[in-house]
Amino acid sequence: MISSQTADFRFQHRRWTTLIICFGIVAFALTAISSAQIQGFIEPFKTVELSSDESGSISELVAEEGRPFLEGEILAQLDDRVQAIQLKIAEELAGATSQVVAAEQTFKKRQEIYDQLMELQQRGHASESEIIRGTMELSIARAKYLSALEEKAVRELELERARLQLERRRIRAPFDGIVSRIHRQEGEFLSPLRPEVVTFVKTDRLLAAFAVPSSEVYQLQIGSSFDIQISGGSVYTATVYSIGVETDAQSGTVLVKLVSENTTFELRAGEACTLTLG
Repeated sequence: MISSQTADFRFQHRRWTTLIICFGIVAFALTAISSAQIQGFIEPFKTVELSSDESGSISELVAEEGRPFLEGEILAQLDDRVQAIQLKIAEELAGATSQVVAAEQTFKKRQEIYDQLMELQQRGHASESEIIRGTMELSIARAKYLSALEEKAVRELELERARLQLERRRIRAPFDGIVSRIHRQEGEFLSPLRPEVVTFVKTDRLLAAFAVPSSEVYQLQIGSSFDIQISGGSVYTATVYSIGVETDAQSGTVLVKLVSENTTFELRAGEACTLTLG
C-alpha cells in the first residue's frame, strides 16, 4: 500500500505542475495580446498588365523578363505598315498649300477690284449694278479663301490623328519598371479577347500588405514606421501607406499596406513577411 505521505506528495506535485502550466498559458496569452504578429506578403508598388486596344500582329517584341525599362521606352511593336502609309498621305495633304495660295490671291485681287469700283462710284463712273456685282464677287472670293483655310486646318488635324494611330501601334513603358512576365511572342495576333502583352511592375518601391484585425488598426497611422520581418529572417523598416476604409465582414480585418524603398532591389515581391504590433 502507498503511504499517506507518498500520496500527499504526489498530490502536491500534480497541483504545482498544474499551476505552472496554467501560469505558462496565461503568460503566453498575455504576450500574444500585448504583441500581435500579423502575417502578410510583399507586392510591387505598381503592377500593370500592358495591352493594346489595337488589333494586329506583333512585329517586334523588345521586352524580356527581368529587364528594366525607362518610362516611354518601347516594349512591343504592332505591325504598322498601313498606318505608316496613312501618315505619309496625311503629311502630303497637310503640306499642300496650293489651294490656300490660289484662294488668297483671288481674294486679294477681288478686293483690289472692289476698291477701284468704290473710287469710280465716288467720281460717278460706276453704276449700281457694277458695285453689286463687285461686292458679290468679293464675298465669294472671301468665302473660298476661308474655306481653303478651314480645309487646311482639317488636314492638319487628320495629320495629327494619323500620328496618333501610328503611335497606338507601339506599347511603351508607363513608368520606370521591370518586365515581370511576357504573355505573347513575336508574330502572335492581338485580339480584343486577349490583348495582354506583358506584365510590368515597379519594384524600386514595395508594398507590404497585411490583413490587420480591426481591434488593432488603432495602432496604425498614415506615415508611421514599423519594422517588418521577412520570412528569411531579415528586418527592414516600412511606412504605413494606406489603411482600408472597410472591415471585411467575414474575417473582421482591415487591409493595411506599408511602403518601403527598394532602390537596391534587395527585397523581392511575393515574399512572406510579418508585422509585429503592440
